[in-house]
Order: sequence, then C-alpha cells, then structure tokens
Amino acid sequence: MKITIIGCGLIGGSLALALKRRRPEHFIVCLDLPERAPAILEAEVADVVGSTDDFAAHIPDSDIVVVATPVQFVPDTLAALKPFLKENTIVTDAGSTKNKIMAAARELMPPGVHFIGGHPMAGAERSGVEAADPLLFSERVYILCPYQDTPPSAFLTLMELVESIGAIAVTIDPDEHDRILAMVSHLPHFIAVALMHAAMSGDAGHGMLKKMAGRGFLDMTRLSASNYVMWKGIMATNAEAISEAMNGFSSSLAFITKEMMESGAEKVWEEVAKQRRAMTPDSRIRPRKQDLRMAIDRQDKQLMSVLARRFDAVRKIGKLKARQTAPVVDADREKRMMVERCDWGKSLGLPEEMTKELFDVVLKHSSRLQERGQD
Repeated sequence: MKITIIGCGLIGGSLALALKRRRPEHFIVCLDLPERAPAILEAEVADVVGSTDDFAAHIPDSDIVVVATPVQFVPDTLAALKPFLKENTIVTDAGSTKNKIMAAARELMPPGVHFIGGHPMAGAERSGVEAADPLLFSERVYILCPYQDTPPSAFLTLMELVESIGAIAVTIDPDEHDRILAMVSHLPHFIAVALMHAAMSGDAGHGMLKKMAGRGFLDMTRLSASNYVMWKGIMATNAEAISEAMNGFSSSLAFITKEMMESGAEKVWEEVAKQRRAMTPDSRIRPRKQDLRMAIDRQDKQLMSVLARRFDAVRKIGKLKARQTAPVVDADREKRMMVERCDWGKSLGLPEEMTKELFDVVLKHSSRLQERGQD
C-alpha cells in the first residue's frame, strides 16, 4: 500500500513515522513545501520526500492520501489533488474541525474517490517534523467522519490503518464533532491565551511573572504557546460553535464571580471537583491496582519516546563524526557523563547502581549505532 501524506509537521510527521515503524510493508511518501524538505529528510520519517509540486508523480498511484495541512488550507489542497486522484483512492484529513472541510470535500472529490474526515486527538507542545513521535497516537482517540454513502470497505481500510498505529477509532457526525471540540479543545486554548494576556498586563509594572509563576499557572497557560496560524484556521472554520462555547463560559465565569462567596458556592464547587476527579484515574486519592498499571504504561511510553529521541540525536552525531573522521567513542566524555548522570539520579532518589547499569546500556547501544553509521 502506498500512503502519501501532504503536510509533514508534527501530526503528518508522527503519522508517517508511526506507519513506517509499525507497518513497514507500506510505502510512505511525504510532500510539503520545498523549503521544509531538508528537515523532513533529516527526520527520516518517510521512504520518499517531495514537494507539493510533485502531486502528479505520487498521487495517481497512492492508495491512501492524508491531508495534514492546517485546516484553512485543506479545501485548497483537495482542489489541487482532484486532477490526480484515481478511482477507489481513500482521501482523509487531520484537521480539528470537520463540518466545512467535509462539505468542501463532497463538492471536490471526483466520482469513485472516497473522502473520510479524520481528526487525531493528539498533539504536543513542540511543533514541526522535528517533534515527530511514533507513539503520539498510541491510546489516543482518532475521530473518523464518513459520509452515509461511504463504502464499508473504504471505511474499514482507514479504520484498520488508524488502529495499526495504536489509536482508538471513534466515528462521529461532523456537526457534533465541531460542537464538542469547540468546548473541550478550542475553548481551552482561548482561555489559556486570555489568562496569559491578563497576567502579562498585570506584570507590566513589576516584571516578576517568569520568576514567580506557579505550577498551576504554568499548567493552565501551556496551551497559549501554540501556533497562531493553526488556530486562525480553526477559528475561521468553527466560528459558530466556538462562539457558543465562549458564551457558555462567559455565563459560568459571571456566575462564579457573583456567587462564589454565597451559600450555594460550596455545592457547585464540590460538584465540579467530583466530576473532574472522575475524568482521570491518576487524580484519585487511592487508585486501584489497574489505575496504577495504566499510569505505569503511560510513563513507560514516555520513557520509550525520550529514548527514541535520544538515539535519533545519537545517529545525527554519528554522521557528523563520520564526516569529520572522528572516533566513535570519547572515553573522557563518557566518564564525565556517568558521574553527572549518577548525580542526577541521586537527586531524584534513584539507586546509583541502577543509574550506572542504565547508562552503561544506553552508551553501549549509542556507540553501536554510530559504528553502524560509519560502516
């Protein structure tokens, strides 16, 4: 199966990398703007990297085409794809709004081409293909929006692909998707931006925000670091639902402002707290064994992702050493690293013996990777 991904940022790059690692029998092509090609090539997420000028070379023989551009560019990209799409090709997108995209796709797709709206509910603070993570979609909801007349065979093919990267496929109506996402995804971003803007305005006189911001503030404003271009498109394609969500939030904020010191405030607070605690097993005071195991699974996944990024950096350093004819092993640096890592581990309460064993293994495999790169 040949899968062509158009737009190779965090989502497109992570999808390409996940498919390459989990479905190596598939042939993965990434197409993006010409100036982004060097970063995509360096990230090694696809079998072939090209530009958006290469549609004629790759789209006609693609079985699945994924449009992973910002949402405002999806309709134009679909229009550009139209002349090159063959019958029975499956086309999907990765945008976080669905209604307008699916309406445009209905008009733009040639007969026999099957468009199915898609939205992976995954992301990260970092952006771009440099942040690509093959585990980004693991155990995350991946929304699919087929039309009523979408052939079951096309829908099942895409669902199997989604599940093969570890995601959980969920089918939902595009209108319902946009209303739900306006509340649980889009509104929190705007609240984070508003909170950060208010804090910056209040900080103008004393300039202590960076030094005194607590964990709660940092957690709540994390989303405000996101890319404006992406969110400009979301605002443009889901304005009505976002406006409704904002109005609802304004009413709640007004209620809290007026009633928080009144007699009924405790009941409201406790209801909210109870509902929020029920949304994640990690926040329970005494998690059950299964909850703890789920937490360990998530932490192990994060550990594996960090190791994968470390070894990607090791490979790149190995290539530089090869060009400079430098030795693979730097014994002095490894000794310094081991002392430093043991010190780090001690400060975190980790046994020194375990830290040494861990980094003995990491350094051994790092050297092997670099030696292979110089063969």
